[in-house]
Amino acid sequence: MNADITDERPPKRSRKDSSTASHSVAGANPKPRQPPQVISSLFSSNPKLEKKATVSLPKSSNDPSNAPLADTSSFTGLGLNPLIATHLITRMNILKPTSIQRASLSALLSPCDPSSWRDAFIQSQTGSGKTLSYLLPILHDLLPLSTNSYIERSIGTLAIIIAPTRELANQISDVLDVLLKLRLRPFDVAPDDEANNNTRLTRWLVSGVVTGGATRTHEKARLRRGIPILVATPGRLLDHLQNTSSFDFSKCRWLVLDEADRLMELGFAETIKSILACLEGSRKLALQAVKGERSMEVPGWNWSARRRTILCSATMREDVQVLAGTALQNPIIIKTTEVTPGPDSDVGAGSTTVDPTFAPPSQLLQKYIVVPLKLRLVTLIALLRSLVSQSGGRGSFRIIVFLSCTDSVDFHWRLLGASTLDDDCDSNQSSDGVDTQTAGEGGFLEVRSPLLPGTSIFRLHGSLPPAIRFSSLRAFSSSSKTPEASQLASILLCTSVAARGLDLPRVRAVVQYDLPTEGGATEYVHRVGRTARLGRGGQAWTIITPSEEPWVEWVHSRIASGATEGGAGHFEAVAVEHILQAGFGGQGREYEDRATEVQLAFEQWCLQRKEVCGMTYSI
Repeated sequence: MNADITDERPPKRSRKDSSTASHSVAGANPKPRQPPQVISSLFSSNPKLEKKATVSLPKSSNDPSNAPLADTSSFTGLGLNPLIATHLITRMNILKPTSIQRASLSALLSPCDPSSWRDAFIQSQTGSGKTLSYLLPILHDLLPLSTNSYIERSIGTLAIIIAPTRELANQISDVLDVLLKLRLRPFDVAPDDEANNNTRLTRWLVSGVVTGGATRTHEKARLRRGIPILVATPGRLLDHLQNTSSFDFSKCRWLVLDEADRLMELGFAETIKSILACLEGSRKLALQAVKGERSMEVPGWNWSARRRTILCSATMREDVQVLAGTALQNPIIIKTTEVTPGPDSDVGAGSTTVDPTFAPPSQLLQKYIVVPLKLRLVTLIALLRSLVSQSGGRGSFRIIVFLSCTDSVDFHWRLLGASTLDDDCDSNQSSDGVDTQTAGEGGFLEVRSPLLPGTSIFRLHGSLPPAIRFSSLRAFSSSSKTPEASQLASILLCTSVAARGLDLPRVRAVVQYDLPTEGGATEYVHRVGRTARLGRGGQAWTIITPSEEPWVEWVHSRIASGATEGGAGHFEAVAVEHILQAGFGGQGREYEDRATEVQLAFEQWCLQRKEVCGMTYSI
């Protein structure tokens, strides 16, 4: 009976009321409900921002504080080997030494018995040419050994340079390659005399680099053949010192600890101690064998020359002082314009010769924007658009953007590469927005965004595979691009891994989207030091939220206390409305509509591709 009642029940009729139009008719497939379109209200309910005055720092002149010296001093006048000095000028277009190079060469090239060499602590402003301040003395010392008939690359490793990161190690190696590929010939050999190529004085001076992430077997093979000048990261170097029997480092004459403060931050203190112990132990064993006439070493080597250790650091923090006290013996302290003798015992024992803080270059333009939280991302896009427009179509225009972590770098890189204001995606992009024409070894290197026309966007952080890290860095900084790529500006999204030591050419601006979470004012100065190098101009922009405003006064006070003569410029406050207007254009407040459109494009991408993000981000 119940079944009969059920069979006789008439079918329901669809209502004609528009309010029920979304209900499906019986027997029809139900239509999926569309997600509601959320319209972001970027310009309402924001905190009221007060107009900020410019924060001035001490400034006594408009001259760049890290430029090459403009007086009559020269590399030759400082005592550098004339062959090296000539090639610096003719091949590398380096005409005069910078202030730190002048101070270092004056101290490290002074003629003295190698057995009485003193160690050195070099403190210099970022972007002042510190790398050459220790590479040139090393080359100046090793080059005369070429006159000895027994000198070949199999002599072993005579100089070791330790860098905290793979990127910095490879950069130092690149500078060495440029120096050592110069055809340094005796004075009586014509520069174009190709028949005398074998008389090059640098035929045996080979440089190499060993870093974590590379193939250890290949590194062992190169070490077996001999690498007179070796650049390395601490962990991989210690591994080879302890486990590679064919690695001959008993005659090491130079040890450089570059970016010592960064070495301490990354926890390499014990590794450095072990490296020092290995070097000392190997030298003692070699000396005992020579004295006991059991040595297989080549005759004529001057074993009385002690190893000279150089420690480079921008600051003299407590942990750096401890390292200096361990690694250096009776050091001289080399600063930008002066050389002072260190104490006879421990450089860390109450030494106050090095300022605890330091300042950015005086020619650097430092600006900050106070931005409500909802406007942060669109303000970043507007700022980048404004900066790129300053390039005038020059492909050498480069911008570095610092973000808080590796996930943030990956997220913003994919976001910029995939978001579009059009319904159809760019045919050259994959579903993740990665430009399929810019794939490199190990993965994709570059994305391009319709929001930033004429711009290539790269990324760099410590979790990327080494092949992508190096390829991205080279692509970002390379001046030898394809004709098409040479017309593009370049943006590098990165973590603080790019803040130390890297000399990236022609960086016109640095943008800090996230403030440094570690290192304070020191990390800030390192970050902004990627621009305004060697006397050139540059811009440093910092995006802060209203709650972070006290940071400006705090970092100002720290930098002002470490500013040397010439000052450190000033912090200039820029209104967020001005940045949005400059980046999005339009009449009146039309930029608000355009900024909202950009925000909606980002939100739509996030809604459609949550699986790409891996986690929720606040944009």
